Amino acid sequence: MKKDLGARLSTMRQTGEIKTGRQVAGNLEKQKTKGLFPGQENEVDTRFGHCYYRELRYPLDHLHGKSKLSGILGCSGPELALLSRDNTLEEFDPKKSVFIDVETTGLAGGTGTWAFLIGLGRLEADSFLLRQYFLRKPGEEKAILSHFNESISGFPAMISFNGKLFDLPLLQTRQMLAGTAVSEPRQHLDLLQCARVLWKKRLASRSLHSLEEALLGLQRRDDIPGAEIPEVYFNYLRRGNTDQLKKVFEHNVLDILSMVTLLERVYLTACGTTLEHPAETLALGCLCLEEGEVERGLGYLRETAGSSNAPLAEEASLELSLYYKKKGNWEEAVNIWQEALKNNPANLRAYIELAKYFEHRCHEYQTALDLTKKALAAARLNRDTHFNRIKDLRIEALQHRLNRLRRRLEG
Repeated sequence: MKKDLGARLSTMRQTGEIKTGRQVAGNLEKQKTKGLFPGQENEVDTRFGHCYYRELRYPLDHLHGKSKLSGILGCSGPELALLSRDNTLEEFDPKKSVFIDVETTGLAGGTGTWAFLIGLGRLEADSFLLRQYFLRKPGEEKAILSHFNESISGFPAMISFNGKLFDLPLLQTRQMLAGTAVSEPRQHLDLLQCARVLWKKRLASRSLHSLEEALLGLQRRDDIPGAEIPEVYFNYLRRGNTDQLKKVFEHNVLDILSMVTLLERVYLTACGTTLEHPAETLALGCLCLEEGEVERGLGYLRETAGSSNAPLAEEASLELSLYYKKKGNWEEAVNIWQEALKNNPANLRAYIELAKYFEHRCHEYQTALDLTKKALAAARLNRDTHFNRIKDLRIEALQHRLNRLRRRLEG
């Protein structure tokens, strides 16, 4: 019976029904020999072995979504430094910057995750160069990590999308494990952090795909979902399958080109040149006040307070009132709180700020008590989780304030 089984297995190997490990490896090498992208591939010898990468060039007037790649030429540092709260970006120059985006074997990071595709983009004299380092086999990792680091070493700034928390730490981990020089850019502009500041109150999601559709005028067609990318690479390693792999390369290309046009949009919004929504002026107003640009911040907040978007106008008015309160301009602050209650009788913050004012500034405890009662009634009707996150607007905090005021009046 063993002989029969051996004969059957031998026949199946000959017909190709099953393949040995040697056959699979041979097919993989043949597939690599054919080339993934004819005319775009490069293979260089480094002191650590072979390094494979693909190169694409785009003219600067290339249209990606509704913007040209040349739009980033005027993006200078000060506005981006303000938005990122990072003074090292004061000297940011797009011509001295590199865009990076990696595709990995998992999203957890750590020592068990490989960066099998490293996308790098940079401006050249009259074009945008996009290079993709690809890990054809694990043994070539040291070579591509080393060559990648040499390619970006002359650029002081790195631009990424969530790269501060994921892409760059992962690359640095792989470089340390491989024993190569570690990439350490002097400046790092993370566009996800900028997007969270500018569009938190406008967009439900600040993922790159959401920003593409909402802001950049781009909709991807037949794009591979990010969750499927690790398995595509493992299929390539095991079976030499490159059909889906080419979609991963294209996904990476789109990510980098979208970062280019997103940088322009971030910059124009931060400058106040392109403001399409009250959420953007509100975000800039709060940011400018936090960073000490008072007049500019007040201007943005007043603009938002006068908008037709009632919730954002109310929030901007509150931010103005808190600034006036901090500066001791009680008349302006009280006027805003009273006007807010006329427009929205359920405005808890306005009730409590007025209650604090009458209790601590005017010592009119009965007025403060009446306002606190109204606030407590409104809170019980509207158990909004937003208010539960604000300590002095929680029901238990309002009840505590009410009891304290009653004791004062009784005393």
